[in-house]
Amino acid sequence: MKKTDQDWIWVDWFIFFLRLCWYLSGILYFYLHMEDLGGQSFFLFVGILTVSYIVPHIFWRPGYKDPVFYPITELIVAGGASIYFNIVSRLDLGASMVLMPILMIGFLATKQTAKWTYPLFFLGLPIPRLWTMDTVDYFLQYIDIFIFFGFGACFNYVIHSRQKTKRIIEENHKQYQLIQEQYRVLQQYAEQIEKVTLLQERNRLAQELHDTVGHHFTSVTVGLDAISYLLETDVDKAKQKIEMLANVSRKGLEDIRKNIHQIAPAENDEPLSFLLHQIADNFKKNTDTDVQFHMKGKEFSISKNIKLVFIRCLQEALTNAKRHGGASEINIDYIFSNSEIVLIIENNGTPIDALHPGFGITAMKERIGELYGNLEISSGEHCGVKLTITVPIKGVA
Repeated sequence: MKKTDQDWIWVDWFIFFLRLCWYLSGILYFYLHMEDLGGQSFFLFVGILTVSYIVPHIFWRPGYKDPVFYPITELIVAGGASIYFNIVSRLDLGASMVLMPILMIGFLATKQTAKWTYPLFFLGLPIPRLWTMDTVDYFLQYIDIFIFFGFGACFNYVIHSRQKTKRIIEENHKQYQLIQEQYRVLQQYAEQIEKVTLLQERNRLAQELHDTVGHHFTSVTVGLDAISYLLETDVDKAKQKIEMLANVSRKGLEDIRKNIHQIAPAENDEPLSFLLHQIADNFKKNTDTDVQFHMKGKEFSISKNIKLVFIRCLQEALTNAKRHGGASEINIDYIFSNSEIVLIIENNGTPIDALHPGFGITAMKERIGELYGNLEISSGEHCGVKLTITVPIKGVA
């Protein structure tokens, strides 16, 4: 059970100097009172006492402690010296030979060593004195033994309390460092989330403005082109057309304001088929384009998010068909099934091979992809372009 300890603290040094003073005081006393040695050689006495003092330090010194071999060494050298002086030399040394080893046992004891060191040092080590004193005095010596053991045990408690406190402080410091590191990671993650959220919101707003502004202004632009001809042929109809385009402009301005203020369009409360049909009719009136709308299947309630995606996709598809494709006929099929919603938009404008997908088409794909849907772009039956938007219902609506 050998181990290397950290540097000694004041308790260790105090015990060390106490043991040193104990050793020196014994030599000094018998140097001044050699007659108490009973003819025993003073140098032999000092030699035995020195061995009893030095040898245990092999197993207890600064930076090193062996709680197993130290008590064994004390038992051998202190016990051997006690037997020699009390039985062989018949010197009455009192409890001096056993008190310091008892204190050291209390100071260095562990849960493992206490099981065998306590019986040996409380019973075995004082036994040699039984032959040099009466029974009453023999048991009275245990008062001194318990006092010294108590001092050693108290110092032991101080050492272990300090070590436990130090471990707790180190563990708390590690936890604090871990928390700080996690906090930094979370802070970085939060900053990244904020950046991503801002980017997504900016893209969403850009898509919304692109779809709404593009759709309404395409209607206004195409309508204004038609008015230039009506002014020469039918002034009253031109006035009606101007009023209609003014309403379209107001509606577009209202949609822009709603998007800026993050307010969901009020029309989301209406069935999607009604909203899509309304958009198709308005586009038909404003642009003089033949727009046909057909619904198949039984309509059921869907989320506002899905509604908004289909609305924006239809607006973008109509705008592209007129602005980029020059279409004069547009056919819209709105299909409901148990598992998906399908919106097919087909026009007779510029063929698909001549088209180059831009921001609007890209935005449509992103919107539909967020709903786990699919966008297919192909050539129509009569040239032109055919867009098929499919969105699954389960787990989305």
